[in-house]
This record gives sequence, C-alpha cells and structure tokens, in this order.
Amino acid sequence: MTPPRPAAGLLALVVATTSTPVLALPEASVDGVVRRFTAELQQVWRREPATAGRPFPSVRVVPSLAAQACGGAPFPASQPLLLACPSQGAILLERARVAPVYAVFGEGGVAFLVAYGLGQSLLSSLAVASPPGGIPPPATPGLQAACAAGTLLAALPIATAARRLQLNNAITAAEQVFESGVAPQLGSGPMRAFAVYSGMGGSSLDCSAAAMGRLAGGGVNIDSFLATRGISVPIDAFCRQPPACPRRLTLGAAGGE
Repeated sequence: MTPPRPAAGLLALVVATTSTPVLALPEASVDGVVRRFTAELQQVWRREPATAGRPFPSVRVVPSLAAQACGGAPFPASQPLLLACPSQGAILLERARVAPVYAVFGEGGVAFLVAYGLGQSLLSSLAVASPPGGIPPPATPGLQAACAAGTLLAALPIATAARRLQLNNAITAAEQVFESGVAPQLGSGPMRAFAVYSGMGGSSLDCSAAAMGRLAGGGVNIDSFLATRGISVPIDAFCRQPPACPRRLTLGAAGGE
C-alpha cells in the first residue's frame, strides 16, 4: 500500500483556515488518536538520551488556535495548525485543522503533528549554536524540528505493516499539511519530508544545524528521494545509513555529511 497523495482540492481543505473538517469525524476520534500517540511518544521521550532529563510537554487539542495564544512560540504563525508554547510547557493543536489531517493521512498524519510539536518544543528549549561558517538559512530550525520528529517517530514500537504505513504517511503529511507560505520558516514541503525521513535514518544527514542548514540552503540533492515518494518503504530500510542506528537526536552545530 502506498502513502496517500491527496488531490489538490482536498489538500486545499487540509491547509485552509476554515473550521469545517474534511470529514465529520467525532471529536473523540481525533482527541483519542492524539492522546494515544502522545502517550507512545512520551515513552520514547523518556528513553531518548537527549530528552530523558527534560520535562515532557503537555499536548492539548483546543477548539481554536491563534498565534497570540502562545507568546514567545519558537515557530509562530498567523494561522497556526499547531504551536509549541515553551512558556506554558505545552503543545497546542487546533481540533478543526487536525481533523482533516486525520481524514486524509490517517493516524500517521496525527503522529507527525504530535512529533513535530515535540521537535519544535525541544528546539525552543536548547541553546542550539550556529554551525561554523556563519548564520544558517532561516528554515534550518524548522527542518531540525522535523528531523527530530522523524527520530522520535522511528523509535515507536515497530511490529506491524500498519505501523510502517503510519510512518510513511507521517513523511507524506510532513510534505503536505502546511501551506506553501511557511516555507521560509519551516522549509519547503519536500525539504520537510526529507528531514523527517533523515531523522528516521533514511539518509546520512543527522538533525544538526550543519546538516539541516545544508538542506535548507539547497545543498542536499533530494531528487532520488522525491522520485520514490509514494512508494511504501519498509521501516527496516529507513535506519540503514551512518551514523549508527538506531538514530539518536543530534541537534548541535556540527553534524551529518
């Protein structure tokens, strides 16, 4: 089975700011999936050396979300789908916009949103130095957060084909759930997808500022990756590149080649 490739009209509904979901999913369904992946990712967070000693943010689904709801958010947006809020120790997700992500990308889409919020939260709590050679491109932290999300997702228990499909759908969601206007801050859709894939171990890039800065600046050839999008890659094929697997979060200045 291949990851979903939504039609343009449906994608427009996913990223639109309307409060009407693509499908009339019960609130309990959306909230329940968010809670389940939050619990699973909390266990990963506690095992990961870079996060084990850090408080796990609360993850809350709220009826509506505006940038002013989270002062000092490291990745602000005028019409946010999610916000990491370090001042609140929380990650906020807007229910009306999570519901269509769930409808299109399934549980993998929701897993990506939770993991990406955790990645953003982690970046906001670390004093991440710029790599040698100057200031990295502006989208570098956004891609680091996406890469961190991939590492956290890949550490979820892998036992079934359904889980492997979830991870593939998470990569596709990373590419498609945000409007194109966020690219200067979060990287383009293909860059975000490649960052998540790299965090899972699919490339030799790690999540450092150096590696993600090269990706943000167009210095990484992702053509072969893009050519195979839509092909369901077995999860055991993800983590096969150096540095050694399983991947660990590396968010400092230096990193993958």
